[in-house]
Amino acid sequence: MPHLTKRSAVRTADGITTLDELAQHLADAARIELSTIPPCLTAAYSIKTSGYSQWAQGLSAQRTLIGIAIEEMLHMALVRNVMAGTGCEKVDGQPFRFYDQHNIPVYPGDMLHRVPKLTLHKQRVSTAAVEGFMEVELPESMVTRGSKTEGDTYHTLSELYDEIGKGIVTLNDQIPWNQGEAWKRQYLRGYWNQWGGPPKPLPVIDQGSALDALYVIVEQGEGAPDEQEDSHYQKFTRVRDGLYGIGVVVDDNGQQKFTIDGDEAVWPVTTDATADSFTGPLKTLAQLSDAAYSYVLALLDQLYATPADDPAPRTPNPTSKRYALERGFVAAMQGVLSSVAGILVGTPVGDGKNAAPTFGYYPFGPKPKEDLISLCTDPKLMAAYPQLGGTDGVLHQINLLPDIGLQGS
Repeated sequence: MPHLTKRSAVRTADGITTLDELAQHLADAARIELSTIPPCLTAAYSIKTSGYSQWAQGLSAQRTLIGIAIEEMLHMALVRNVMAGTGCEKVDGQPFRFYDQHNIPVYPGDMLHRVPKLTLHKQRVSTAAVEGFMEVELPESMVTRGSKTEGDTYHTLSELYDEIGKGIVTLNDQIPWNQGEAWKRQYLRGYWNQWGGPPKPLPVIDQGSALDALYVIVEQGEGAPDEQEDSHYQKFTRVRDGLYGIGVVVDDNGQQKFTIDGDEAVWPVTTDATADSFTGPLKTLAQLSDAAYSYVLALLDQLYATPADDPAPRTPNPTSKRYALERGFVAAMQGVLSSVAGILVGTPVGDGKNAAPTFGYYPFGPKPKEDLISLCTDPKLMAAYPQLGGTDGVLHQINLLPDIGLQGS
């Protein structure tokens, strides 16, 4: 099975000893974090829900899965903040971009730097799917090693982050910390997660803050040294065991009537769907899903190229391009990507299956927002899915998004 994305880093016996090696390891960490988000969101969106308020559900499996996905986005941003704060933003001679066909995962595929191999899928929620997520977040204390890790492999993500942390300490005197006030280009606001975790990302300006950022990632569940009460591993365990259910209806014994393995409350979504899995207007809708996802990644790239521009106190009609980008990130995820996913999972495609969000690479022209509008206003698509329009539909939400360009183009 091929890896989900390209790979840059090679683990060596001497550890990370150059800034190039540090950049390669950080890039792979960012790719790994990105690769965990679509499977988690696909599982969450496969749980049947009424309306589009699924980012604010009561205590449930869906709420838990979406909360974890949001924290994975935080982890991705924290890794990217470390790249900016250390000056390690070029990888293999090229500026690192999230919106890069080589960095956007293709499923199914094997996680980078993982022993034993772990294949990730975009699939409906189930016991097997959740146990796969648990393997991703496996605590260090639960790892059984048959032999010492060799080559460029790691048993847990905490091993990878430990290697990065040691490299930062080793290279501390060589790292151009916060060069050009790099903290102003880091993701620091516009983060919203009502289900726990830090209130916002951390700025990285020196060795201490870089290690703090890595600690947050590990503590929240990326192969944590101990089974933290609120770790992702524990949350997935509760979903698997039915403690976080998918409905409020119980039987005469007080047990959840619907389970993650039943079909009553879970859409039978297509596994590892791509836009090419479908035809006609449904294919266009899946392409819109790809474009919305790609827009989010391109927006992040734009954000890391745009320094903070907070207006001075008492400035008349204050505006901030940077803050608009940060809020646009949340709006694109919640108002566009989530809504399109909700339509896809409820659309039958035959053989007892439904469509699914695709989370693929979309080849934008120079104006991504215009491409989103063009896809969404396709006459055949609008005729098939009129709910995309309306006063608060997907098209309206797209029109509110910030205009961005493509970095490096």
